[in-house]
Formats: sequence, C-alpha cells, structure tokens
Amino acid sequence: MPENLGPSRPNAVDAAADAARRPAGPLDASLAQASGEALAALATANPERAVHDLRKAFKRLRALLRLAQASEDKAVAAEARRLRRALAGDARQLAGARDVAARRAALDDLQAKGYLSAPQRRAAGRSLTPPARQDREGADAGLSPHRAGLAARLAELSAAAPQLGAALHGKSLVAALTAEYGKARRLGRKADPEDETGLHELRKAVVAQRYQMELLVPAWPALGAAWVAELQRLRDKLGKHHDLCVLRARLDERISSRPPAWRAPLIEAIGARQLKLAHSALRLHGRLFTETPKAFRRRIANYMSAVSDGK
Repeated sequence: MPENLGPSRPNAVDAAADAARRPAGPLDASLAQASGEALAALATANPERAVHDLRKAFKRLRALLRLAQASEDKAVAAEARRLRRALAGDARQLAGARDVAARRAALDDLQAKGYLSAPQRRAAGRSLTPPARQDREGADAGLSPHRAGLAARLAELSAAAPQLGAALHGKSLVAALTAEYGKARRLGRKADPEDETGLHELRKAVVAQRYQMELLVPAWPALGAAWVAELQRLRDKLGKHHDLCVLRARLDERISSRPPAWRAPLIEAIGARQLKLAHSALRLHGRLFTETPKAFRRRIANYMSAVSDGK
C-alpha cells in the first residue's frame, strides 16, 4: 500500500484489513482482474503484443480508478487519482509504437471503404509508415526501458486495489457510475462532427464508460453484455476517427515543395471518412445515451439491488 495513504488515515491498517475480509465487490474484483491482465501483458515475450495488451489494460484500470476517485474517503480518492494519472503517463511512454499501428490501420480502413485505391494506399504507406517488420523492433525499443518502472507501478496498484475497490459499493458505486454516464452523455450531446478535439474527449469518456459498464453485466448478463458490445461499437467508430487524426498529423509533418500525387486524394479521403464516422458515432451515441442520468441511476440501482437481494 502506498505510504501516502497512511499518514492521513490513522486507522488505515484496520481499514485495509476490513477490505481484505469483505467479500469482493464489483469494483475491487474488476481492479484485481485488470491488474492481473496488465501483469500478464508485461510478461508477454512479443513486444508488439505486450504494448497492445498493456495499453488496453491501462485503459481499463484508469476507467475503474475514475470510479474510485468518487470515494468519500479523501485519502482513497486522492490515491486513486494519483494512480490514474501515473498510468496515463505510463501509457504515453508507449504511444510511439501505437501511433505507427494507428496510421497503418487508418490507411487500411480508407482502402477497405473505397476512399483510396490500392496503389494510392501502398504509396502513402511507404512514405507514412515504416515497414511492418520494423514494428516489433520499435515496440521493443519503446517498452524495454520502462519494464522495471511499469512492474513497480503495477505492484503498487495491486497492493492498493483491495482498499480502493472496497471504497465504493452499493449506492456509492451507483452514484459514481451515474456521474460517469452523465459526463459521456453531455460530451456527446454537445459534440460537433467537425471538432476533432471534442470528439477526442468523447472517445476517452466512451472508453471509460465501456469498461465501467462491465461492472453491471453480472446483474443482467444478456442485457449487460449487449450494452457493452454497443459501447464497444461506439468506441471503435471514434477510435477509427482518432486513427485518421494521427495519420493526418503525420501527413502534415511531411510537407514538401513537390507533394506526391497521392497526397491530395489522401487528404480528401481522410476528411470524408472522418465526417462519416463522426455522424455515425453521434447517432449511435444518441441511442445509447437517451436516458437522463436520473433515469439511468434508477435503472441500474434496480439491477444491482436485485442481485444483492438474491431476487
């Protein structure tokens, strides 16, 4: 357990012991599982797979820690916030390899959807992405210097997880889930399809919501799984939009007095595809976030109450 929880909590040892004795609730169980996924990813031999799985596990952990930040215990809330920010910094250290993969995925998507011809995609790829065989080397170079630090971070998080997860349960967990739902709803309702920054913020909120809503799946597996799947679809649309932003940023770095023939078609393709993805994502968002936060809170409280009461 990080030392900064102790001084502000005279009975921190007793609280930790109580958390360990209490049956695992939705949040602490999910934190433990996500921590295990991150540790397994760090031990993966293939650096490309390790970076991909680590970033995925970090997103899940950060989404869960956002909930823990709502704890009424100020020390626990502060520790959750500190760990979430630390994980965000760790993820940024691994972003280089992910950006290359994002550019390649964006080009593949543009070709698959008919926005680029195969020759245009190949020519753009040669200029904007390294050969695929270099991906593993790049991922290893980005990961190797940070392995020891990441292992220490995950050990710290695993030690803190029981107390962080036990800080929210019942009505307090429902309230935290509702606040996160309300944030994602507001961001989507005010989003402009042509505002990349606004859509980026929405994407982050949707990623968090997708992992947070997994906590409700045991309360109603059929509906919960379907809801998470639709949130994943929304995340994918916004993710493809963001990949195109990454591609466009790389394209803007490669300004030349004699632009290649594929540059203008690629710029046009990026703009058209982004606009279509944005409109499609916002339509799906409107369906998923129709309920007011008050109605959402009442509904999920009923689901969780039914499970806790054994109904």
